[in-house]
Amino acid sequence: MSNNTPKTKWLSFLTTSRFIILLSLLLIAIGYLLMYGPDSTEQAFNPDIFSPQRIVVAPMLCLAGYLLMVVGILRWK
Repeated sequence: MSNNTPKTKWLSFLTTSRFIILLSLLLIAIGYLLMYGPDSTEQAFNPDIFSPQRIVVAPMLCLAGYLLMVVGILRWK
């Protein structure tokens, strides 16, 4: 019986540093999705562009994702 079954190959691919990198990509994507929304035009002002979700929470999630990406890249085994 060999150890090269698809399940063990997948588990060997998902090391701790790769898991951290995937988690950071997820955080960055969620941050950008939270920033998405309708914008203001010259004819109509939309006050939702200044909501705390779009100017505080989303950039903090993106920043955390980018910092976690650095940790995942520089992490030793």
